[in-house]
Amino acid sequence: MKYTSFSFLSALAMARRFQVVRWVPSLLQVGLLVALCPVHAYAAATLTLYDGVNPLITVVDNGPGDLIPTTGAILVETNVGVWNLAISTAVTKPLLGSTTSPVMDLDIQANSTAAGQLTLVFSDNGFGPASGPLIATVTGHMITGAGATDTYTVFGDPANVVGATTVPIASTGTLPLPISASGSGLLALPTPFSLTEVETMVASGPTTLTTDASYEVVPEPSVIGLAVLGFAALTLGWPRRSRGC
Repeated sequence: MKYTSFSFLSALAMARRFQVVRWVPSLLQVGLLVALCPVHAYAAATLTLYDGVNPLITVVDNGPGDLIPTTGAILVETNVGVWNLAISTAVTKPLLGSTTSPVMDLDIQANSTAAGQLTLVFSDNGFGPASGPLIATVTGHMITGAGATDTYTVFGDPANVVGATTVPIASTGTLPLPISASGSGLLALPTPFSLTEVETMVASGPTTLTTDASYEVVPEPSVIGLAVLGFAALTLGWPRRSRGC
């Protein structure tokens, strides 16, 4: 699933590599974030990378290693074992979605010099109230090299802990690239809660690939909305009295 704001971020990320564009967060933006999202204010989104061999690499939103100083977006360019991440961009609220309408997007452009595994964990907290079907979607393409597989799963945590994978919600399974797949599950957690994307790529040899993994929550119809629909159906279905003499 592609989002316009995310594509814009990718373009800015490329420009950032050549020192063409710099983002400067405003005090107003930070103030609004604290006022409107107090739970999120003390636990920023986090992106973690690991290959199962080398030490974890953890980047916190607006912390060291984040190349985009904008709340709600993390850009990482680094090496992890046999993997080189040309661009790894993770986007969440308030830039994409909100506390009551969760949306997160993880975009990867990477290459490996040999066979290997790479796992990315993108997590944010302070969500809710929100409930309904959660739709997880992943697309991926092989650019060059050997084959690879991708596994994408979304987890939730009722304790609101960043990075926790307590409750599996939706998964696309493990599929070979190229892929375009989706999976769904019910989001039903008490407020506040955290949500975590986990994506694992396994290359069988030297490989260059791209993936885009994201989810969104389809809101459940409100009681008032259902009542309005019921009233409309009743009105349209009510037999009209014919005019007589």
